[in-house]
Amino acid sequence: MAVPVELLAAEKNRDRMDSSISTSVILDTLRELNEKVSIPLWLFGGVAVDFLVGRWTRPHSDVDLNTFAESRIALTEQLSRIGYRTSDTGWLTHWWQDGTGRGIELVFLDRTEDGSAELRIPLNASVGIPGHYPLWPGYLDLARVATLDGVSFRVGSPAGEWLGRAKTVISGRSRKPKIEHDLALLEPLIPPHELIHLRLHASVKKVVNSI
Repeated sequence: MAVPVELLAAEKNRDRMDSSISTSVILDTLRELNEKVSIPLWLFGGVAVDFLVGRWTRPHSDVDLNTFAESRIALTEQLSRIGYRTSDTGWLTHWWQDGTGRGIELVFLDRTEDGSAELRIPLNASVGIPGHYPLWPGYLDLARVATLDGVSFRVGSPAGEWLGRAKTVISGRSRKPKIEHDLALLEPLIPPHELIHLRLHASVKKVVNSI
C-alpha cells in the first residue's frame, strides 16, 4: 500500500506541473545541466520529441529526463550543488530548484545483462503498474544528441519515444491529444520496418513481474 504522505506529495507535484513553462526556461534548464552535471541524462517526453524534429510543436509542462539508477547517489549530489531538491525516492522523481522554481522529472532506469536498459516498477511503488519494461534497443545512446534553438542535449531514439507512448506504465493514463500529436511527429522519423516491429511489440500484453 502507498504511504498517504507520498500520494499527497505526488499530487502536489502534478499540480505544480499542470501549467506550461516557457521555451526559454526549458533551454536555460538544459544549458545548466549540460554545464554542471556530468552524469549522463537523456531527454524524453514532449520536449524530446521537439528536439528530435528540430522545432517547438506544443506547450510543455516539465522537462523529462532518463538516467541510470546506478548513478542516483552521484547525480543527487551534483543536482544538490545547483539547488535541486526532491522528496521522492522511487523510480519517478520530481525535482525543484531553489530560487528559480525550475522543475525536472527524473526517471531512474536499470541496466540489463545485455547492456541495454529497462524500467523496473516495484510492487510497493506509489505510482505506476508494477513490472519490468524493457526499453527499445538503442534507445539510450550516449552519442545521440539533438539540437534546438542552439542548445544540444542527449535524447532518446524516435523508436523508443514512440514505444513509451504506446505502452502504459501508469494506470489511468489515456491517449490524450498530445500523445497522438507526438506519435504523428515521431512516426516519419522511424524506418517503416522498425515501426511494424514496434506496433507488434506494443500490442503484446505486459506480464507483471514482482521485484
